[in-house]
Amino acid sequence: MKKISFAYFLACALSLYILLSSYSSGPGTNGFDCTGAETGLGNPSGCTTCHGSAATSGISIAIELDSAGVPTTHYSGGKSYTVILTGTNNTSTVLPKYGFQMGSIKGSFAVVTPTNAGTWASPYPTLTHYAAPSPGNYVVGVVEHTASLSPTSGTGGMGTIYSQTFNWTAPASGTGTISIWAALNAVNANGLADTGDHWNKVHVIINEWSITGTANLAEESAEIKAYPNPVTDVLNLQMQNLPAGMYALSVFDASGRKIFSKNVEAGGTNFTETISATGWKRGMYKALIEKDNFFRQISIVK
Repeated sequence: MKKISFAYFLACALSLYILLSSYSSGPGTNGFDCTGAETGLGNPSGCTTCHGSAATSGISIAIELDSAGVPTTHYSGGKSYTVILTGTNNTSTVLPKYGFQMGSIKGSFAVVTPTNAGTWASPYPTLTHYAAPSPGNYVVGVVEHTASLSPTSGTGGMGTIYSQTFNWTAPASGTGTISIWAALNAVNANGLADTGDHWNKVHVIINEWSITGTANLAEESAEIKAYPNPVTDVLNLQMQNLPAGMYALSVFDASGRKIFSKNVEAGGTNFTETISATGWKRGMYKALIEKDNFFRQISIVK
């Protein structure tokens, strides 16, 4: 009787382990889109199914679209870009592994049945892949982990950074505004339960450059650079190729709180704004310069 009870216990424990660790191979592989982009087919908004009911603000996430190494908030139809997903652990929990999922759709908002926009091009980073739409499960094609990933820097404690870079080809001209959605789950890697893991999600809106109009073509070469990045006590923001005019320069923390703002004037020449970063907490920040419908932004790590 004791042998039967032990065997039964072992079988139950094994089943529970398989259930709780199943998403280590990627939510898409298991039939879920967790990015939050789609609300149909029972897909969750984030990692709620297995890793807690609420997002953790202590895990900050940023998505950056780069054109030849320059961050941009617009795309040109059919052009190749890189998309950088970065997460930072700002909690006191040690989270030495992580997983993620990211997809791009037409429009700015989550919908029941989204339309994919753009193509995630190979080659994919190590231990990641592209999960194509799965009929009856999800309609958004996503890139995701295939096994638990190690941090880009740090060992899991506060300040640890998790980052992945993908090749992305923009949709055809005339598609209009698109958005990129992602969820990132930082885990304690205890192998037995998903309690203690922390996740968050984010999406960014990417507008399309006008097919005609020289002003937009000139603006496409405009950029904002940050150095040093990661920042220490002083942050230098260098603005390049901005069309002449008055701009609003702002810096936001991971919670979206504006911690710096100043009006700056561009006269067609490059200039640098120096900002004190003393007292900034470790984590992700975003610098934004904007005027009318034009803006540039860059992610900053402290």
